[in-house]
Amino acid sequence: MGEAAVTNDIRQEANSALMEVDKGLRSSAVGEQCEAIVKCPVFMDKFPFPVMTSTALLKLADVFSAQATANLLRLHILKVFQLAYKHLGKVSSPEELVRRLSLVTHSNDPVARALALRVFGSIASIVAERKNVHHSIHHGLDSHHQVEVEAAIFATSCLARHSATFAAGVCEKISSTVQGQAVPVEMKLRLVPILSEMHHNLATANQVRELCVKLLPTYPAFSLVTSTLHTLTTLAMATKIHIPDQVWLLLSYARSDARGRVRLFALKELESLAAASPHMWSCDMVQAVEECVVEAVSERERQTGLRTLLRLSRSLAVQHMTSLPDAIGSLQYSTHTNTAALVLVTITNIAMATANGVSSSSHVTELTDQVIEALLVGDFSSEANSLGLSCLLCALMKLSSVSGSASKTALDTLLSFLPQFSGRQLKMVCDCLVLVGATAKTSWSEVASSLTHYLTHHPDQLPHLLLPFSAVLQEVHRGEWSSPQRQSFHSSVLPSLLEQVWALHSPHALWLAYRLARRASAKGYHELAGPVYHRLSQSVTVARFRHWLSALHLFSSSQLLLSPSSPSSHLIPALGNAAAVVSKAAMFVKASCPPSSFPLRYLTSLSSLMRAHHQLLTSCVSASLLPSSPSSSVSQKFQFCVSRFTSLAEELSGLHSSLFDADSYSLSHISLLRQSCLLMVNIISSLVLSRKSLVNPGKVGTPVSSSAAAAPTVSQLSHFSSGEVLAQTCRALLDHTQSLAPSLQSQPVGEEHARVLSECSQKLLQVPLKLPPYFFTSSQNTTVQLAFSPPLPPPGQAVQVPLHSHLSLKVEGVVQHSGKKVHRTPTAVCVRVKITLDKSFSSEHKGGELPSLERVEPVANDYFLAPFLITLPHSGSYSLHTSASLLDQEGVEWAAGPQAKMSVVVDSEQNLKGQERQGDKGSELAGSSRSSSHS
Repeated sequence: MGEAAVTNDIRQEANSALMEVDKGLRSSAVGEQCEAIVKCPVFMDKFPFPVMTSTALLKLADVFSAQATANLLRLHILKVFQLAYKHLGKVSSPEELVRRLSLVTHSNDPVARALALRVFGSIASIVAERKNVHHSIHHGLDSHHQVEVEAAIFATSCLARHSATFAAGVCEKISSTVQGQAVPVEMKLRLVPILSEMHHNLATANQVRELCVKLLPTYPAFSLVTSTLHTLTTLAMATKIHIPDQVWLLLSYARSDARGRVRLFALKELESLAAASPHMWSCDMVQAVEECVVEAVSERERQTGLRTLLRLSRSLAVQHMTSLPDAIGSLQYSTHTNTAALVLVTITNIAMATANGVSSSSHVTELTDQVIEALLVGDFSSEANSLGLSCLLCALMKLSSVSGSASKTALDTLLSFLPQFSGRQLKMVCDCLVLVGATAKTSWSEVASSLTHYLTHHPDQLPHLLLPFSAVLQEVHRGEWSSPQRQSFHSSVLPSLLEQVWALHSPHALWLAYRLARRASAKGYHELAGPVYHRLSQSVTVARFRHWLSALHLFSSSQLLLSPSSPSSHLIPALGNAAAVVSKAAMFVKASCPPSSFPLRYLTSLSSLMRAHHQLLTSCVSASLLPSSPSSSVSQKFQFCVSRFTSLAEELSGLHSSLFDADSYSLSHISLLRQSCLLMVNIISSLVLSRKSLVNPGKVGTPVSSSAAAAPTVSQLSHFSSGEVLAQTCRALLDHTQSLAPSLQSQPVGEEHARVLSECSQKLLQVPLKLPPYFFTSSQNTTVQLAFSPPLPPPGQAVQVPLHSHLSLKVEGVVQHSGKKVHRTPTAVCVRVKITLDKSFSSEHKGGELPSLERVEPVANDYFLAPFLITLPHSGSYSLHTSASLLDQEGVEWAAGPQAKMSVVVDSEQNLKGQERQGDKGSELAGSSRSSSHS
């Protein structure tokens, strides 16, 4: 991830950037000042060191408080403070920051004072308890200038969120202001939401609730009522104890208020409370919502109430809903599609959660028929009814999971419904089709045939059906079709479908084909992926993309060489050719990816895996053809196989521990490959080398004489998906070899041993190798950069430390973490310093390793600091090897950080000064020689 040279430059780069910002802030040109201010957020995100961020913010405060500063610059500085919220905790002296900013609050310009108040609100997390800040905000609330009052309200909201003292002190002021008759409504609408932040203690929360409840009948305007109700709901969700009272308050407005908008708003607030704390709902509350649904005046109100009941039906509150199907059952025949769908999915949830509902097959069948009937009569031509379609499909999937007959009926119905849908709704139906098919005892070939027939007559829907169709093909590839059927599909049906993809007049056609092939490669279906990669590689013009697609095509071709139907005599040459093709694919990947990227390392490991199996099969042939050969030569060959599998397992283990950004499926796949290598180590060693008995079925361990890494256990293998073919194969091989071990260990090594080992290798090779999702893309990205104090010396030089003193080493780091889907988050960094005495200046001491140092430091706002006080007891030259590893939220350590090496020389002060003088003389001589040659 990072090199030592890179980590040494980050401090210099940060200092240069800070000097550039300071130069811009000191400029007399307003444009240059604005440019420097705008660069500050980028600077702080890139270099989040406390010294840098604190210095930058204090310099901005200086510019903000200057009398000659224009309000335009103050506005830009305000935006910088708002963007720097995660760096505020690194400010070394908040008092100094407040002192500089407070100078503006005494200005005669109300706009400047307003900007200062907004800055106080933006930095409330570090100044919340400052009394002078409280005084400035109170003074701003009493101002006669509208802009200053609005800024004070913003600051009040921010500080009330962080300070209980300020919240308690300002509560009375807000109460009197809101109840004042002369205060305009706009001002009250701004003040009421502030009350939702005042939940630091029960007394303040009760006081605020009493005030808001008193305001409701006094100010019945729609805007004030809705704002007050939302404030009470937010306050109740924060305190929890007020949730029952708030539910009844909202129910009173939902049932009795004459205004439809108020009733609808109250029902939406009830939905929020149902999502936040459904366990606090009583039976009476649920029945009251039922009455609101039945007596609703408009469909929007009815559907909002049904969404509340739907959320409750997915929680513990479902125990209070046994009478709900009878109360709202008639609404499932509503002419409004979404209403009927919400009713059916709610009733389905109740049936699934009730013991009688699950055990009664007739009830499940009845519900399935009702859902199918709703699908038949529903109007899904409008996007507005997509919610109803989603609810009905969800109910259908739940019912299919508990009843085989229901799943078969649902599958047939969905297949017949395909022509009625298009676009996004068609994709929803097909996704449901795949999930229902996974639970149904049905023929996937029938599903594939139906989808193929549909796509043949509706090629325009191919973009929406591509991924669901590929999922069906993967199920077909699991072995349900006979070989002639599969061959016919690949020779006729699949090429015609791919031609339809190529014929699509859309810029996304090639991307759709690539997604199909990528998904097939991730599941090991290379017959489907290979032709697509080959066609795509001929369609791109960018060299990097062409190399990437060529590598994927070569990898798929290598797997097709290892056909499970090939005789064992052809496997050895085919395996050698496949390993060579994978190595060639790795060369193409190297031309399109960075050298240390995962695709290159993964393909290199797969090539090594194939060569290890090739070596094992060759050794088995030698052992079977030359049974009279000395046992030492046979053992030597198999010992070499063990060493290759062991080193490969260690390589895969290191690869696994470095993939902090990988998804769980990719990590599981790499772990399974490692387990298969260790399993082969165990089998070879136990049957041929050590001749010790295999471990019991509960553990797949290495033999007693082996010092290899810890081997897998059955429980470790079983935590992967039960459908993972490689895991099932490993379990089967373990059971098979355990049954044969007693008889084989009592015989001399010969043809039978070679046959068993060859069968084990062939079984593992019959499982297609896959390209995991992380091979193609990463949904998160994490980088670590280190900075050292003292800085790393240039190559050939060393840090000088006097004898009998300590080296103070400070390791600072920046952890940048981003992604659209986060698999794990770095919470801490483990920094290790390995000390080695390379050369001793005294004959009494020899070189060697000293005790290593280790510190685990938390990551706060993308920054960590690990200080070390290192004792170097003897004079000599040392090497300090520093490495950083990440710890995720579960405490798992990942070797995903950079490494650096620092050279240190320890000697007496007199000798060190002599070395410095010699260095100075050498530099002077070099300079004089250059000047003389120039003259």
